[in-house]
Amino acid sequence: MHDIRNRRKGVIEDNMKKIVFPVIAILLSGCATWTFEPQRTARFVDEENNFITVDYGMDEKAHETVFTTDRGVRLPFKSKLKVRVELPDGTRFVAYQNMAVQGNLYVTKDEEWKYFESGMGCAVAKLRDDEDGYYLVYRGTMCANLHNPFAEKRPTIRPGASTPKGFGRPSSGPRSVEQKND
Repeated sequence: MHDIRNRRKGVIEDNMKKIVFPVIAILLSGCATWTFEPQRTARFVDEENNFITVDYGMDEKAHETVFTTDRGVRLPFKSKLKVRVELPDGTRFVAYQNMAVQGNLYVTKDEEWKYFESGMGCAVAKLRDDEDGYYLVYRGTMCANLHNPFAEKRPTIRPGASTPKGFGRPSSGPRSVEQKND
């Protein structure tokens, strides 16, 4: 009788370990994305009308990485900038800024995800299962800057003529040239 109870108890404990611990790990790993306080948010859209949301923020402590040039020169890089990316399928990750030759590159701590933006475009890439390079998951163009406290401080553009007063004619169209005869 005790053997059956002990076996049942062992099976229940094993099942609890298989269920409870992964759930706790998922919740704790997701805390980084839940506690993120964005300073600015942008939305990007791709050709199939799929949207991603990117929140930009800063970490309290600088994240350190090493950038290696194509000639093997290693350059240390520190940055407090980070992004939280939410993909169309609901996948979310937090990535930290790394040095890039062009544009802004953000990489997760485990280097599974990369987020890159240059100009008005962005790209998201995921590490291949064989860990031999990345494949493109998303590519889009900025369609909205949702919250930017810095933009609120900018002066508004005044309606009116394109040429300010005192700088010639109020129109920017063609002008006639008058010649004087001496």
